Amino acid sequence: MDCRFLADEMMKKTAKWLRLLGYDTEFFTGNDTDALAEARKSGRILLTKDEELAKRAENAKIPFLFLKQEKLEEDLAIIMGKYDLEMGFPERTRCPECNGGLEGRECASLEGIPADVVAEKRRCWKCTSCGKNYWEGGHWKNIKKVLQKIEEQKVILSNKK
Repeated sequence: MDCRFLADEMMKKTAKWLRLLGYDTEFFTGNDTDALAEARKSGRILLTKDEELAKRAENAKIPFLFLKQEKLEEDLAIIMGKYDLEMGFPERTRCPECNGGLEGRECASLEGIPADVVAEKRRCWKCTSCGKNYWEGGHWKNIKKVLQKIEEQKVILSNKK
């Protein structure tokens, strides 16, 4: 399923992780009325932790998902389970900052890449929208840990059905 999301202000961290997982996710700041209008106009699924906003989306027949969990991994597992999404990291990862597409590049051709990353010929990417550079670095292990926690949460949720 090709899902596109619009995350409200309470969902900024979730939005960044959905981008890392490969899903087109816009982050919306503004009032609830404008968020609903943007979701309708863009055809995106509204993600919110705001119960009142969820009720308004339901009444307006705007696709939404109300999330009340406290843990990021639980929210992501619920979203992935509901929409039957696969983890696209790192192959389909989008820029966590701007939602732009990432393009694989030779690390040596990019500015600001640590020398050890270039020497070890690790993978590097450049955002086609904002120009930010990314590389396979120390944060990679932390990302993998979160991905494992998401998978664990998906199993827990599927056992509750």
